[in-house]
Amino acid sequence: MQPSCKCDRRGGEILRVGRYVLDDKVGLITADGERKSLRPQSLTVLRTLAANPGKVVSRDDLITAAWGDIHVSDDSLTQCIADIRRAIGASAKEIVQTVPRRGYLLVVEAPLARSQSHSAPVIRYTSSRDQTRIAWTETGQGVPLLKTPSWITNIETEPSSKLHGPFIRRIAERARTVSFDQRGSSLSGPLTGPITLDAMCEDILSVADAAGLDRFVMFGPSQGMSYAIDFAARYPERVLGIIGRGGFARGWLATGDPTQAVKYETSRRMIEIGWHDENPEYRRFFTARLFPDAYPDLAREYDELQRLAVDPKSMLANLDFWCRVDVTEQARRLNCPVLLLHSRGDRATPFASATELAALISECELIPLEGDNHMPIPGTRAYEQFLSAIETFLDRFSIHKGDC
Repeated sequence: MQPSCKCDRRGGEILRVGRYVLDDKVGLITADGERKSLRPQSLTVLRTLAANPGKVVSRDDLITAAWGDIHVSDDSLTQCIADIRRAIGASAKEIVQTVPRRGYLLVVEAPLARSQSHSAPVIRYTSSRDQTRIAWTETGQGVPLLKTPSWITNIETEPSSKLHGPFIRRIAERARTVSFDQRGSSLSGPLTGPITLDAMCEDILSVADAAGLDRFVMFGPSQGMSYAIDFAARYPERVLGIIGRGGFARGWLATGDPTQAVKYETSRRMIEIGWHDENPEYRRFFTARLFPDAYPDLAREYDELQRLAVDPKSMLANLDFWCRVDVTEQARRLNCPVLLLHSRGDRATPFASATELAALISECELIPLEGDNHMPIPGTRAYEQFLSAIETFLDRFSIHKGDC
């Protein structure tokens, strides 16, 4: 289990950090009186992180909290983080974590209370079999639903995004949705090797167990459908059904189609030369393929999400995985109901991929969606088709609400 920070409130605020308790006047102390002093600015930085448990706090916000209008360099904040970590001792970097290019966060593992509100969810962590840290969260109540990662995820920002927010709020009315960031992406731990189906299956299993999901519906968007298929083939007793959106059985390179191989080489080159460029033109290549009908604000939001969520090395590993994936045999072994939703004009994954996948599955319904977008855009007719079909499918499992 990962180390954690817990906040208890009993007539005042008590912050527990690892084996220490934070005392505003003294610093960090243990139950038996051992003390670790913190400089005033370090203490303020720690309290600011603690006020946002499980959330990334930017370097600018931390500097403002500790120094106000006084101009200081980033090095001053770095020294405070080092000061805090020295005081905490063992496992300090797991408690006070650096999120590259974004800021810092304090890891939280306190139990997550169910809420009827649509406020930002609490971020939680679990460890996969190889000890990779996986960030996950949950929203809503009802049918247990586990969402697998797609091309890009960020479970911290998605609830407030123009693209994902409306979907999260709508599905929260019917399902208890558990989702997680893919290893190497956003809040989850870095990659230590290539992405594999074995590793992704272990990540799904770890998240499901951490969330207390016994049997559940899986939602597999895009490449996440291959994860869902593989998991359901390995653990049929855990899966009630599968919803796929823009999914496929074989990636670009697995099809043997030379045209798809050119797409792979072009995509790889775009990532190598410009993924982190301030100019979004390189990332816009992917945004335009996924969402050709995106209005300007949504396109800009997605451009920036891609840049912040994952570094070029991890993005290349992701591309290499899904372009080579082949879950044809696993799809043939599925014994649960499957709903496939796919835009007829999908620019990222051709509709023919959906028909190929549907033909492999014994109990499958394929619903074509209007438009050319890989994921339907909120406010469009295709979006309503998309949500209505998902809600109808979930209603089939409403008797299983107690399984979550």
